[in-house]
Order: sequence, then structure tokens, then C-alpha cells
Amino acid sequence: MEALAPTSDDEGVSAPAFSLAPASWYYIGTVAELQRSPRRLDLPDGQQFVAFRERDRPAAVLSGRCSHMAADLSKGCVKDGRIVCPLHGWEYGRDGKCAHIPALSEIPPFARQVAFPVEERGGLVFFFNRPEARFPLPFFEGRDDTELLAAPAFEFTVDAPWYLLSGNGFDVQHFRCAHDRSLVSDVTIDSPHAFAWRLRAKFRVTGNSWRDRMIRWLSGSEMEMTVENWGGNLVLVTSRFPRTCSYGLVSFVPLDKNRTWVRNIVWIPRRQNALARRWLDPLDAMIRRYFIREFVRADVNSSEGLRYHPKRMTSADKELADYLHWLQNIPR
Repeated sequence: MEALAPTSDDEGVSAPAFSLAPASWYYIGTVAELQRSPRRLDLPDGQQFVAFRERDRPAAVLSGRCSHMAADLSKGCVKDGRIVCPLHGWEYGRDGKCAHIPALSEIPPFARQVAFPVEERGGLVFFFNRPEARFPLPFFEGRDDTELLAAPAFEFTVDAPWYLLSGNGFDVQHFRCAHDRSLVSDVTIDSPHAFAWRLRAKFRVTGNSWRDRMIRWLSGSEMEMTVENWGGNLVLVTSRFPRTCSYGLVSFVPLDKNRTWVRNIVWIPRRQNALARRWLDPLDAMIRRYFIREFVRADVNSSEGLRYHPKRMTSADKELADYLHWLQNIPR
């Protein structure tokens, strides 16, 4: 049975529980990082994963403890497309099957790892934390990953539960208080998929910081924003200004019931000119990464210590409350 993270209301009565680690896609690293060495990711429900990749083979993600004596496979090496246990040299292929044991001529039936679905997008590696994916890896509507360039990820560790942080885009009133963004249209919310929750709205940039003034000058004073949450922990954000469009992908990785590793990746549209793609696109991506990182930093600073109290939700929290209700009821 899957472990759940309890919440509580003001009277100490247990509220509906959220998964300690939702069934979803997780960002585990870049292709280049996996080619240098195996990478490990732990989730608070007890699952441990190891990801690896060789230059001429696709990435793989397996259960992270060796089926023999539970050695940490992420401390091993990769040889001929297999990950090698650092303790006794057991070798596992991308499908999780043990292909070679140095000390044995026959491989015992238990010698296998669980293999997990893996996808690569724009040089980034994602995996689903169940043996079968419950939905395809999402991407930005109308875009192919070959049309976009991803900037290096930036990350924060936040003292707040993953389900509250992943609902940040549905907390409409916080945009005015935390970001100087005023709502100028009705909020539209729908569920385009059983595992997805989406918000669409238009905002005006009203702040007077130098970054906000620069945004109005370079991009425009209003933006149409789409927030799509998939599975509870993977969020795609599209921000369309009159003169620019930026894309953000956020992977929320639970560390425990009240701490979350927030991994943010900014994407920009690639230019058509080959010279511009080589020189201008990386510069553009890093500039937008800086502006979006500072935007997100404001959320991080104001979100430290957040806790969910269902009975304290008000009518002004409707969009966030609806999101949390949806999240509590999607298949675990």
C-alpha cells in the first residue's frame, strides 16, 4: 500500500491525505550528467532509483538497490550498456535483468531490478516512478522539444509540502501580493486529462522594480499565462507576452512530508538562423533564466513553512482549493 502524508484541520481531525510521492514523471538529470556517472534519486515513500546512460544508448532507470544484498547501484559504473554493482559486480541491463555475475555461471531468478519508463526531451531525462506510466510525458502545447532550448536547471529546497508548492500557480491572489501581477481577465480552469489540471488567465505587470520595468520594455505589460499540473508534481508554465514567449517546467520532488526539492527549467523558442541559434539562443536562455529564477525566488521566500489547514481556506482560495480537491482524488 502506498504511504500517505496526513494533513490536519484546526480541530485535530485528520484531513484527506496526499501521497508521500505522487505517481508521476520526475526529472532526474541531463543526458550529459547521466553519461558522466549514474544518478540516484530517493523518494520519501521508500523508493530509490538509479539512472544511467551510455553515449550511444538511451537512458535507463532501475530500482536503486541491488537485488543481491541491496548495495547502492548509483555508486557502480556503466559497462556495455549495463550498470555494474560496486560490491559484487552483478550487471543489469536497461530492462532490469541481470546479465552477468562474475562469481556464478548461472543467474538466479531473483537477480533482476525493477525497470521504469524513461523519456528524453531536449537533452533532459525524465522517468515515471511506477513500472508502467499512467500518462505520457507532457510537453508544452503546440511545441516540439526540437523547437525549444532548455537553460540549465535552477533549484531550491523549500520547507513546505510538495502538494502546496505544486499548487502555487492556482493560488491566484498571491500573484498580486508576491509578484505585482494584477489579474485582468477571468480565470479559466479545466482538466484536459484525468491526470492534469490547467489554469489560464491574463495578468498585467504592475511592479516598479528594475526587472519589472525591463520586462515591460522588452516583452510587454501584459501576459497570458497557462499553468498545467500533471500528476501533482510536474508543472508546465507558458507565459505569452506581446513580444516574447517563455516556457517553464517545474519538477517537485518530495524529500519528506514537509520538505520539497523544486527543480526549475526555463525553455526558449529557438531562432531560425544557424548563427543566431549558436550564439544568441544560449544568451537569451540565460537572461530569461535569471529573470524567472528571481520571480520564483519570491515564491520560495514567501512559501517557507507553509502548511495546509483545510478549514482555513476561504472563498478567495477557491482556485487553490479546487486544485487540492482534484489532487486528492486522482488515482494514486
